[in-house]
Amino acid sequence: MADHPQRIAARFTAAGSRARRTSSANRRTKLLPWLLMAPTAISVIAVIGYPLVQTVWLSLHEGQGLMTGEWVGLGNYVEMFTTPATQAAFVRTLVLTAVTVGGAMLIAFLTALVLNSGLPGMRLLTVLVVLPWAMPRVSAAILWKWAFDSQYGLVNWVLVALGMDQFEGFSWFSTGPSALVVVSVAIIWAKVPFLAIALLAALRSVPGDLVEAARLDGANAFQTLVRIKLPIMRPVVMVLLILATIQAFQAFDHIFVMTVPPGGPNHSTEIISLLTYLEAFAFLDGGMGSALALLSFVVLALITYVYVRAQREELR
Repeated sequence: MADHPQRIAARFTAAGSRARRTSSANRRTKLLPWLLMAPTAISVIAVIGYPLVQTVWLSLHEGQGLMTGEWVGLGNYVEMFTTPATQAAFVRTLVLTAVTVGGAMLIAFLTALVLNSGLPGMRLLTVLVVLPWAMPRVSAAILWKWAFDSQYGLVNWVLVALGMDQFEGFSWFSTGPSALVVVSVAIIWAKVPFLAIALLAALRSVPGDLVEAARLDGANAFQTLVRIKLPIMRPVVMVLLILATIQAFQAFDHIFVMTVPPGGPNHSTEIISLLTYLEAFAFLDGGMGSALALLSFVVLALITYVYVRAQREELR
């Protein structure tokens, strides 16, 4: 009986030791994922964080090439938002982004529907759809520039052959609106293959039993597409919209290659990405170039946030 209190104390001591060991194991378990992610997180911070901070710092100074000049504070941003050329380039960028993203998504979705139809020859057509994606964009831009040439271009020849004589010798790159049309066509053509293949994969991921059940309930092909397939495909579509918007907002190579001088005629095809390049490397104004780059970063971050927020609301 005298040992009874000692046994009770020993049991409490053992229980406390087990609790401490369990708590320590839980802490290690929670800490392990962070330790595994640490190398990647450090690499991301080093690759993205440092250039971003450096760009912000450079944008607050007067541009002297890519070197840091005199401190101007928000002077570059004030000049950027009050300069008519920058305002026009920003509006032009938004319009070009909306046109190319909307056009590319529509054509890619229709292409994906055709490829998913099961008709004969769809495998060969899939290969042909992917081919433009494999072509370097600069090479593709040169081909499109040749196709719309005023004297030797294929497009003018086809239009004249169809009875549209007003396109005889028509110069597509002599005015801003027509030049933007050509650039938009080239950008859409380059975007469609990736979007079409991604949408085709999303279409084929829709469970067949849901489609069959909808057909047994009397739904036609259009109703099945709108009420069954599209809701299931929405997460993929949202991701593709984000990627396509980022790429369109940063369109550079097509305009740089296809217009002479880049952004011409008379600055009518200049967009923010091209203006950033011209300010930083042609005019050697690194401060203004950095401010324009940050403008693109903020706008794209806001657009991405809106897309992601809309997707989360849909999931709720």
